[in-house]
Amino acid sequence: MEKITNKNINKEYPNVPRNEDLIKEKGLEKKYYDLLNKYNAFFTCYLKEKLPLEEIDKNMRESELNFVKIEEDNMDFYQITSTMGLDYIYLRNNLYIEKLNKTDLNFLEKHDEYSGEVSEFISNTFKEVINPYDKSRPMFYGPEIRTFMCNSDNVVIGVRYDEFNNTDLEDEEFTKNFLKKQEIISQLMVVLYVYGMHKLNTSVNMFQYNDVSIINKYKEGSHEK
Repeated sequence: MEKITNKNINKEYPNVPRNEDLIKEKGLEKKYYDLLNKYNAFFTCYLKEKLPLEEIDKNMRESELNFVKIEEDNMDFYQITSTMGLDYIYLRNNLYIEKLNKTDLNFLEKHDEYSGEVSEFISNTFKEVINPYDKSRPMFYGPEIRTFMCNSDNVVIGVRYDEFNNTDLEDEEFTKNFLKKQEIISQLMVVLYVYGMHKLNTSVNMFQYNDVSIINKYKEGSHEK
């Protein structure tokens, strides 16, 4: 897992609309990324506490359908900086911690371990932190097509595995295996939606990503866009 830094967030995902005025106003310039990574870690602990993400990941890992994990070099920005510690599942929301008030920022700065108190803090703040500044538009977490569209206060979970690894299989067997995996992912999307409404009081969207729909994690020195 890589931490989110000024360097990689600007190079690998330059479209996060941070509010630089708020960052300066709240004196966050020097500690912004430390607090961002801390909130990210606390939020993922909270999500793993409320949603069956670990169970889903374990079932995929042990499935006879052979969900192959993406190699680290091929992970996108969100998967490589994930703090969930899972093989296939990661948080896809952006986090806007500069929207926290000063009391909440002080709380975040003073707490280093996840606890019941931190869980309550996350519960009270995450909908604002994941919500972008332009709330009038639907959000696209990937290509701007309906498949990746949701409301701005929704939790977005990414799922990604190597879809086309079984090149040694006959075409018919590969197709059958591929379709079974897609059916399972569709079922999991419904499960997480129901859990979200009951446990988080907001929708949880699971979006499946592949080589076409991710934002590539650029290598050092690469000039690709």
